[in-house]
Amino acid sequence: MLSLGLLLAAVLFCTHVGFAQETPAALASPIPDPPPAPFQEFFGGRIQRTMTLLATSTPQRRHPVRILVYGQSITQGAWTRQIEQYLRRTFPHAELEYVNRAIGGFTAPALVRTAVHDLYPFYPDLVIFHVYDGEYTGELERIISNIRRTTTAEIMLLTHHVVGVHQTETRAFAEQTQVEDESSDVIRHLAQKYDAELVEIREAWKQYLQTYGLDPRQLLGDHVHPNEAGNELFTKLVSRHFRLNTLWPNRWLDTVRTYEAKRALDESASDEIVFTGGGWERDGAAAVGRKADGVLRLEFDGNRVNAIAGACQDAALGTARVLIDGQPPSSFAGTYAITRPSEALDVWWPAIQRIGHAAPLLVEDWTLRITSINDEATDIAFEVSGSRTGPDGGGTNHERFVSNSGRVVIEPRDFGAMTFARTYRNKLCPLGFEVRWSVAPMFVDEYQPPRVEPDVRVHRTTLVQGLSNARHTLEIIPNGDGPVPIESIEVYRPPLR
Repeated sequence: MLSLGLLLAAVLFCTHVGFAQETPAALASPIPDPPPAPFQEFFGGRIQRTMTLLATSTPQRRHPVRILVYGQSITQGAWTRQIEQYLRRTFPHAELEYVNRAIGGFTAPALVRTAVHDLYPFYPDLVIFHVYDGEYTGELERIISNIRRTTTAEIMLLTHHVVGVHQTETRAFAEQTQVEDESSDVIRHLAQKYDAELVEIREAWKQYLQTYGLDPRQLLGDHVHPNEAGNELFTKLVSRHFRLNTLWPNRWLDTVRTYEAKRALDESASDEIVFTGGGWERDGAAAVGRKADGVLRLEFDGNRVNAIAGACQDAALGTARVLIDGQPPSSFAGTYAITRPSEALDVWWPAIQRIGHAAPLLVEDWTLRITSINDEATDIAFEVSGSRTGPDGGGTNHERFVSNSGRVVIEPRDFGAMTFARTYRNKLCPLGFEVRWSVAPMFVDEYQPPRVEPDVRVHRTTLVQGLSNARHTLEIIPNGDGPVPIESIEVYRPPLR
């Protein structure tokens, strides 16, 4: 079985006989609409939480919605920016955070390394995902599986569009089409297995070409990447999935649950949030804690907890301690995120694909400095230093590196981008070149509620993220320095354990 990524790379970088022949004219914008898709009435059925948050946002209640686009160069295209514009125009009252962290040239075997920095800690409401390769070696499924294990994100998977190897190269074109067809079948299988929204780009693209009598090259800029018309078609095919669909069973209550804070005060309920020690009172839509001896307690199953701030008329608000299982969130190893390392010389690829650790982390900034490198960038020596840890040892790209503190672990295979960057740009990486990353907290040990009125946004604060997906106990204990208004607590429980 040929590697689709390698085959596409050959199409992109090699010279074809067909390049010298006349290329058909690109489609003028605006392009015709695609024909209706089969079962289009079910579109949006597997992204119901995201669509509910978007569609029910109003001037009086602006829901935050976080969307991450991930993949390689196809998902860096103009169509992803057009989707953002479409969502902002269609759902103007939602507080949309739309981020594209795609890495051009990184197939699934590379993205499975970087996703630990880019994807899982970001914990989006929706992931829009398309990538090549990894179908038969496991990396593609592992990325999707890890999304389901570590987050409650809904997933939108895209099959492959039709690339444009010249029609006179019958064998190459047929072989490439077969590889892409088989790869798209794997994507369809994974979408069904992991309950993802499937955007059928491939079959719709074929139908579009047939309906309007087009050559594949008329939608492409370089025989692989879409041109303006191709990006417009991508946008039309993807955007029609963003619909609030009430025909599909709703299951997101099982993964993201909202606990109303004042319910225990209104109904003397003890099956969800409970208050002990006094000092909490009902105030409008919120429960407000005012005394240091009062505790809000919630037993929950999940790996992330958010507090939604309530309104309060007091001039100044107070603070509260946060405990998970009797300990501050900072004491849990999984509640720290390592950011994507900075880029290799003169390219967009991260110089090191993954930074791990073998000991508890600190919130700090890290620097890896090159101390020796050969001309081909195949022999690299380095040293690392943390802003709080200090100098922490050195190593080479030929063996697994564990820093003196254990706070930095780098596998030899994760230096590959530096070697490829040397070949791609034909520039020698200088001695002293630095790679940087940070360790960021995914917690607050002390909760400071924001002022809600007259703002109509939903003020969400992540109290803790990165816990084991298991049973825990949350406690919020006011410090007595002012009121702590809480409207609700959100608990996130990934569906795959």
